[in-house]
Amino acid sequence: MTFLAPTAMILLAGITIPILIHFLNRFNVKKVNYSSIRFLKSMKNSTIRSVKLKKIILLLLRIGIISALVLMLSRPVTKGFMPGWLSAEMDSRLLLVIDNSSSMSAQSGMQSLLDIAKQNANELLDVYGENTTVNIFQTCPPKMLFNGKAKDENNKSVINQIKQTKDFDDLWFLVDSFTTTMDIPEPLKECIIISDFQTRENVIDFLPKEWKYYFIDAGPVSNNISINSLNIVSRIKVPDQLIKIKTTINNSSSKINKNIPINLLFKKNRVGQVISDFEQNSNKDFIFQAYPNKKGILTGSVQLPKDDYLNDNIWYFSTPILNKINCLIISSSEQDYEIFDLIIDAIDPGNQLINVELRKQPVVNRLFVDDIDILIIHNPNAFTEAAFNELDVFLKEGGGLIWFSGGMESDPSYKKYFSNLRFPNAIRTVTADNGIYNVMPPVLDSHVLYDLNVRKLEDELPSVYSYVKHNPNVKQKIHLELNNGDPFLIDFNRGNGKVFYFTSLLNLNWNDLTLRGLLIPLMYRLLILGGTDEVNSLPVVVGDIKWINLKGNEVRNEWEVQSPSGIKNLIVPDFSKESLKITDTNEHGTYSVFKNKKLYTSFSTMLHQSEIVSKKITENEVAILFKELKYKWIASSNNFINVFNEIRHGKALWKLFLILAIVLFLLETWIGRPANNNMRK
Repeated sequence: MTFLAPTAMILLAGITIPILIHFLNRFNVKKVNYSSIRFLKSMKNSTIRSVKLKKIILLLLRIGIISALVLMLSRPVTKGFMPGWLSAEMDSRLLLVIDNSSSMSAQSGMQSLLDIAKQNANELLDVYGENTTVNIFQTCPPKMLFNGKAKDENNKSVINQIKQTKDFDDLWFLVDSFTTTMDIPEPLKECIIISDFQTRENVIDFLPKEWKYYFIDAGPVSNNISINSLNIVSRIKVPDQLIKIKTTINNSSSKINKNIPINLLFKKNRVGQVISDFEQNSNKDFIFQAYPNKKGILTGSVQLPKDDYLNDNIWYFSTPILNKINCLIISSSEQDYEIFDLIIDAIDPGNQLINVELRKQPVVNRLFVDDIDILIIHNPNAFTEAAFNELDVFLKEGGGLIWFSGGMESDPSYKKYFSNLRFPNAIRTVTADNGIYNVMPPVLDSHVLYDLNVRKLEDELPSVYSYVKHNPNVKQKIHLELNNGDPFLIDFNRGNGKVFYFTSLLNLNWNDLTLRGLLIPLMYRLLILGGTDEVNSLPVVVGDIKWINLKGNEVRNEWEVQSPSGIKNLIVPDFSKESLKITDTNEHGTYSVFKNKKLYTSFSTMLHQSEIVSKKITENEVAILFKELKYKWIASSNNFINVFNEIRHGKALWKLFLILAIVLFLLETWIGRPANNNMRK
């Protein structure tokens, strides 16, 4: 127990008053003449002794009454988080951190969590006195809004002006930055965090230990169903094929939700719907299938009905539907040239999908791939350093490559160039002599070989007579391999580009792939996968930077970006990186990028995973994560300030001492009453 007003203890000197009166009464004796002392002697052992005991009891009761009243005036409290009465007289520093991230827009009762947080913050400032310096921070974007005394009325207006955002806040990293980077001379340091505590990233238990922390939970969200993820499963995206979209829905409510509609929209048109029931605290996966309505950029969303948190009820997506693929094929002989001409003609007889350019180029000295989407290189005899550099830039900017290895890759003079490109390590050319190597069916699922238009894949796999032995690294995926374990078809990334790598040539001296029904559908699949530029349409988290890759001749065009709310801004390209840097992505939805007033690409923004309400940190988790810190967890309530004061300074005990004083006073009155039988009539 401690006292908030210990100076009142001086009044305890008042207990000397009943003590002095008691002793002075012993000297105030009246002499009365009495005829006989025989009866007085009989009272000596009974009545006189009881009178003395009564006087002592009355003395103790009067001392108790005065002591209880003095202790009441001293404002006694149980041991609190702060050092009692010292905190009112010492200089102190308060860091007040208010979470205004996306999840704080959720409703709890009739208010948003941010409104509750701002109301609690305003009430907290009234608790602190003139000796407290206050720093007020918001989390999105991280910013100090106020620095001054607790009694300055401007601090409340600053709090009321904090705006709701849809950003993600790295809460614990920010608190660590605020508490460690500021120069705090005050001996008492307190940090109050008002949040829904969604953030699990960078949860750290090494926050400065000289601070005292208050974690104030803004409130519960009782009714919420959220979209936790959305993925476009289909790798082939053309108008005449179904697109598969997979989404995961979570019910974080403590009740069963029935007949919940889940809608798939392309632009603003609904193209699919599922109605489902959700058990409490459960997940469900759904796969939608729909045909894209046209070529170009397809935008859409998956939507849920309204509940207590709206931001996680919709997930936007944007993906390119192939229009034209610009394909360059470089071969070293006339025979190879004719094979690829036949393949492209079989895939796209009317040249509606593929613009193809064929080059017979045994020595590749330059590539000239400014307008090329996918490049096919078949058995070059030589490759210059300039061509390697062009190829590297092409891949990093998102170009696709289909490479057929003919042995040049194992030449020591080219090793360093292929190593720089992160190509698989070529060892040597292997010949089967009079035998053959069989290509084995894939053991694991392969998106390259999935759902090919082939009657029976095992019957269409080629026999191999010669190949170049390679050692791929762990990041390179093998889709087809020979029966001796060596790879036949490898898939890997270089920068933003995709590479499909064959270890054998399209030549009957190497294999019989040209005679198999697998060749045409496989090449079609590789052209689609390698020629689709999905980098520019990939989503970003709200608030993150989005880069749009441009081709060299596009940087001088006029570029505009339109936000989901319809606001257009001109963007100046980064000429050194040949790309657009879009920094203003603070809205949740689909952004459109225009080149010379025409749509160039689109991308969507998505909520950070930590802003999904179902991920909330519990009080028990906090106890584990911050076990070495001095902290208190406080839930928001109608009696919030009283609870905060009791936790900070301890529970007030003055009422108990007041009741004790009243009880003692009543006892003193009853014991000290005059006896009626001794009263004269």
